[in-house]
Amino acid sequence: MYRTHTCGMLSEKEIGKEATLSGWVHRRRDHGGVIFIDLRDRYGLTQVVFDPSICKEGFHLSEELRSEYVIQAKGKVRKRPEGQENPKMTTGKIELEVHALRIFNRSETPPFEVDQETEVKEEVRLKYRYLDLRRERLSKNIILRAEMVKTIRDYFYREGFLEVETPILIKGTPEGSREYLVPSRLYPGEFYVLPQSPQQLKQLLMVGGMDKYFQIARCFRDEDQRGDRQPEFTQFELEMSFVEEKDVRDVIEKCFIELTEKHAPAKKFTKPFPTLTYHEAMSMYGSDKPDTRYDMKLVDISSLSKGCGFGVFEKSEYVSALPIQKKYGEVTRKMLDDYGEMAKKHGVGGLAWMRVGEESGPVVKHAKKEFIESVVEKTKTEKGDIILFSAGNFVQATEPLGAVRSDLGNIFQLKDPNVFAYLWVLEFPMFEMNKGGEVGAVHHPFTRPLEEDAELLKKDPFKARAHAYDVVLNGVELGGGSLRIHEHDLQAEIFDILRISKEDAERRFGHLLRAFEFGAPPHGGCAMGLDRVVMMFAGEPNIREVIAFPKNQTAQDLMLGAPGPMPKAQLDEIHIQISEEARKQLSQ
Repeated sequence: MYRTHTCGMLSEKEIGKEATLSGWVHRRRDHGGVIFIDLRDRYGLTQVVFDPSICKEGFHLSEELRSEYVIQAKGKVRKRPEGQENPKMTTGKIELEVHALRIFNRSETPPFEVDQETEVKEEVRLKYRYLDLRRERLSKNIILRAEMVKTIRDYFYREGFLEVETPILIKGTPEGSREYLVPSRLYPGEFYVLPQSPQQLKQLLMVGGMDKYFQIARCFRDEDQRGDRQPEFTQFELEMSFVEEKDVRDVIEKCFIELTEKHAPAKKFTKPFPTLTYHEAMSMYGSDKPDTRYDMKLVDISSLSKGCGFGVFEKSEYVSALPIQKKYGEVTRKMLDDYGEMAKKHGVGGLAWMRVGEESGPVVKHAKKEFIESVVEKTKTEKGDIILFSAGNFVQATEPLGAVRSDLGNIFQLKDPNVFAYLWVLEFPMFEMNKGGEVGAVHHPFTRPLEEDAELLKKDPFKARAHAYDVVLNGVELGGGSLRIHEHDLQAEIFDILRISKEDAERRFGHLLRAFEFGAPPHGGCAMGLDRVVMMFAGEPNIREVIAFPKNQTAQDLMLGAPGPMPKAQLDEIHIQISEEARKQLSQ
C-alpha cells in the first residue's frame, strides 16, 4: 500500500496511530540533528520528522532529500510540541514520526520554486506546466474547476436535462470565426472541421425531441488570442423546447445562484439578477457588458448639442458625456491625452473634455455659455469635476467613454472585489454593419426577432431587436443565447436580409433547414464560457490560469511543442502538400 492517508487528512484523532504517506518533498529543514520535511500532495501538507534516535536508517536516507523528491514515509502520528502548532495548515496540530522512508524518485532542481508563489515568466510556467500544476495557486484553480463542473452537472440533471455529446468532426458551416480544418484520408481533398460550437447540433436535438439538452462542450476557433480566449475552450450550454425567453434565463440564473452560493459564498450579489436592454447598457455605461459595481454613468446630451457652437457636436447624431467627480481622484492632462488615443481605437477622432468651473478644455473654449451651463446641470457636476465627451453615431458616442469608465474604475479602485454584480443584457440588435460594409447577424442567423419588431425587418432591419440575452458578471460576458427561428418563411426573410442566397444557405445550413421541414418546435438556448466563469470565481486575470494545459497567446503549446511539422509520408497519406512559402518559414 502506497498510502493510508493523504497529506491533508491527519488530525488529532489519529494521534498514536500508524500512518503511511506518499507525496513530494515540499520543504526541508535541518534542525541540528533532526530533519523536518513538509510532505505534499494535492490534498495538503503534513510535517514528517526524521529523528536518528527513532529510526537511524531513515534519518540517514532523509539527509539526501531535496525539493520535489517523491517519497513514502511510514510512522506514527504524534501531537506537535506545545507552541509549535501551525494554524495555517489543516494538519498543523500533528506530525508524523517516521519509522521507515522510501524514495520513489529523485528530482532535478526545478526551473522555478514550486513551494512558493513567486513571479515566474509565463513561458517558463507553460513549458513546465506539470510543475506549475504542483503549485498551490494552480492546483486550487483546477480543483475549483472540477468542483464547479460537478455542481453544474448535478444542477442540470436535477432540472431534468439530458447530457448529450455532439460530434467533434463535423461539416464546415462558417458562423463568423475561422475554423480548424481536418483533412480526410478516405476522401482525398475533403475536410472535416472542428466545431466552433454545437449550435446547429443542439437545435437538431430539439427537432429530434430531446427537449432539455445540456453539455460540457469542447469548442475550437482559429482566431487571434487574448486573455480570455483560447483556440480550444469549453462551454456549458443548454437548449430547451417549448420555452419563452424568461424560461431559459431562469434556468441559467438559478444555476449561477447555486454556483455562487456553493463556490463563492463570501461574495455579495443581488437576486433576481438585474436586467438592462442593450440600448440602456450602452447609453448608461458605454458597454454591452458593463461592470455595475460602481455608479459612474454616461449622460446623453444629444438634445442639448444642436446649435451649441461646438461644430463636432452640432453635426453628430448622438453626443454622450462622462462626468468624473473630483472625489474619485485626480485626472491628469496625460490621462486625458491617453484617453483621447484610446478613443481612436473605437473609431472616433478623440475625446473632448472640460473641467467644470475653469476655462480649460476645448469645449469651454468653443461652445456657447448656455450649453456649458446646461451640460453642468444635466451631469450634476461641480467645480473641479471633469467631463469627457464623445460624439458620432450611437456606438461611437458611447463605446469610447465606456472604455474610459472601465479604466477609471481600476485606477480609482471603484470595483469592489467582494461583490458579484450579475446582470442580464437583453434586446440586442438583430443586425450590424461589419467592417467590410456587409450586413451581419449580431448573434447568429437563427436568432429570433422580437415579435413587436417583425415589421421593422422590412422597413428598417437595423432597428429590429432580437430575442437575445447575455449574462454578465463584473464587466465580463459569461455567455449568451437567444430564442431561435423555427419557421421556414421567417428564416428565409432573415437570410435575405443577410444576403445569404438560397444556394449558399443550402450549402451552409441545408441539413438544418431540411430538419425544420419535419416539424421543429419553438426552442431557445444559451451557452456559457466555462473557462471564463471559473476565471471569475478564482479571481484570475485570464483563462490560462484555470486550464490545465493551455496554449500561450500565440496559440502554441510550449510544453508539447505544438503545432509542429509532420513527416512527409504522413502528409502524403492525407493528401496534403506543403507550399514552398511554408517550407521556407519552417526552415527559418
